Amino acid sequence: MTGEDKARLTEAAAEVVLQASQEGRLTTGEEVLQALVSGGILRQGEGQGDSDNARRTLAGEEAFAALAGILAEHPRLASFEGLSGQTVYHCPDLLSRTYARILDRKGSPLVLMAEEIRANSRDYPRPVPVELFEAPPFELPPEEIGYALRTMAADPQYQDITFTPTASGVVYLFSVLYLERGYAAFLAQRAESLAMNP
Repeated sequence: MTGEDKARLTEAAAEVVLQASQEGRLTTGEEVLQALVSGGILRQGEGQGDSDNARRTLAGEEAFAALAGILAEHPRLASFEGLSGQTVYHCPDLLSRTYARILDRKGSPLVLMAEEIRANSRDYPRPVPVELFEAPPFELPPEEIGYALRTMAADPQYQDITFTPTASGVVYLFSVLYLERGYAAFLAQRAESLAMNP
């Protein structure tokens, strides 16, 4: 592959990821490869490539490896290992890393909620109201939230996640790995007071 061919391939591959990010989607290397093949940028199989149209003949594994390297080196793109085990790509200028991780975990509300609760307890520190997961970008139905909370309560892997109610009955979730119960209760009550008196 010549330097010019690699530059064309890089531009086309980045455009696929940028388009997906604009649409609020993550994309995998396989999806980028399929888009390049269907768009005529790459041709898989036997025969000669047509360099005038930046077409290249590559075997599947060779194309995938080359593409993974190109995407990893691109300065505007980011990647991480998704919940499925596949590497997923996005453009942080269009789809933040935090939002990209939320999108990746939407298929597993239990993991999504646990990670968000732990991250808020650790990084901010603050407990989060249960209703947070009904709002965008999570948009989980109440029955999924309830199921996830019941599962967390029964699963030893999630025993650090607990709750504290406020005086008005709003339930806040937090991780005891990062917040002490008394401090979490204080923060929850303060958050509710601030919300009621902006």
